[in-house]
Amino acid sequence: MSTKPRAAPADKRGMGFLRRPSPHRRVEQLIRRGVGVHEASWPLSDPAELASPALVEEIVDWVRRSMGEMRRPHGIDQVAFALACRDSEGTVLCSNSLGVIRPEVFYGPTGSERVAAFFDDVRAVRDRNPDEVVGALLSLGDLAYEIDNSRAA
Repeated sequence: MSTKPRAAPADKRGMGFLRRPSPHRRVEQLIRRGVGVHEASWPLSDPAELASPALVEEIVDWVRRSMGEMRRPHGIDQVAFALACRDSEGTVLCSNSLGVIRPEVFYGPTGSERVAAFFDDVRAVRDRNPDEVVGALLSLGDLAYEIDNSRAA
């Protein structure tokens, strides 16, 4: 016979918060499912032309197209945007988060300037044979839309 007192049974009514994912966990799950995630890559064929105006403009155009596809619930139109440079084996040589940005940044000179500035980092790793630039954009509006829809369901 046990001499330890038995624990009182758990009150199942108060346990709902343990089964419900936290907002942080919910956002992580949505991102892992690809909600709001846009990715693209661009080859770096000529190391001497690392930051050609044409490549910078191609990246900015992709950002604009991606932002044009995103939802904007409650006026949430911000995106998190990052660029990275990899070698031919996929090793990341450098990366830079451009932070959380509003779309209008990419419809003026500031967007192109920020993308061009990333290539200063790429130049710093030129001796490690950069092969491609990868862009990742996360639509905060798409995440908010999906969270709103899951609450309504």
